[in-house]
Amino acid sequence: MTTDWDTNDGAAAATVAVKPATASFSVSVGPVVLFSVLDHFLRRPAQQTRVIGALLGIRSEDGSEVEIRNSFPLSYTEAADHHVVVDTDYLNQMYSLHQRVNSKETIVGWYATGTNINPNSVWIHEFFANETTPFQPVHLIVDTTLSNDRMACRSFVSSQVGVPGTEHPGSMFLQIPCEVKYFDAERSGLDLISTAKDTPDKTVTILSDMESLERSILHVQRMVETVSNYVDSVLSKKEKANSAIGRFLMDVVSLVPRIDATEFEKMFNKHLNDLLMVVYLANLTRSQLAIAERLHKMM
Repeated sequence: MTTDWDTNDGAAAATVAVKPATASFSVSVGPVVLFSVLDHFLRRPAQQTRVIGALLGIRSEDGSEVEIRNSFPLSYTEAADHHVVVDTDYLNQMYSLHQRVNSKETIVGWYATGTNINPNSVWIHEFFANETTPFQPVHLIVDTTLSNDRMACRSFVSSQVGVPGTEHPGSMFLQIPCEVKYFDAERSGLDLISTAKDTPDKTVTILSDMESLERSILHVQRMVETVSNYVDSVLSKKEKANSAIGRFLMDVVSLVPRIDATEFEKMFNKHLNDLLMVVYLANLTRSQLAIAERLHKMM
């Protein structure tokens, strides 16, 4: 089954307007969603200029905060004569399968690639309004053209405008605050992926535990050196002092426990030995499981 809209009917009345952000509504997007949208855009047919899909996530009790955690692509056609067709059977099947895996995540809106909202977005948004009732659907626009060398994303909600009682009222899309949030594990993956831009073949291998530890220590060391150079520049009057930065540095220094250098070295070496022991036991367990599997196959 497909949902078909002929937007020629009343297309002039169904105008689109965009208004600056409002603070009464906020959206947070996970990095997995952005990667999913980018993968969908890269796999699109050659003649298709943009792609759309459904957004899944959770809402606050009052519906004012939306956390977008997942997404899946949708099959649709968008002709030059303002003719839009969406495969609703595929939407229902994918949503049903997702509910089996994570029943807490519901449809919260839809995404589209590009930089602007076009008139056809009004009709697609109205369709998703039926899926998210009684809450408003969120429309997420992902800039896959990498304008300004970054993949920006903006979120919108719509509101009907026009004369009451008219057959085809207009729609105003209100931009709402949108923030990309990630957990520590996701940050580690993003940092690893970002290192691929500096390699000739644009690939990167997963670091071992020791390599990851070394990289983290070097990163902390560089940050400490940057702060130390800034403080030296301020003390030598080479750079003007910034009271805000000074307060941040004071808060950070106050959180560092006072401990003797020798005692700190002992504690660090102790934790390092514990880490090496865990790595050794993990490798030993992996070897024993491999040997047991081979013996089982031989018998």
